[in-house]
Amino acid sequence: MYQRKHTKRTQCPYCSGKGYYQLLLGGTETCPACGGSGRPQ
Repeated sequence: MYQRKHTKRTQCPYCSGKGYYQLLLGGTETCPACGGSGRPQ
């Protein structure tokens, strides 16, 4: 009936493609899931 569309992810789902997290107390930290590249590994 319904078909799922398969989309290729070009952004890391954890950091939204930024490559880093914004910390609550200020500053940033490199995303461990993508290693700072912003793309899923």
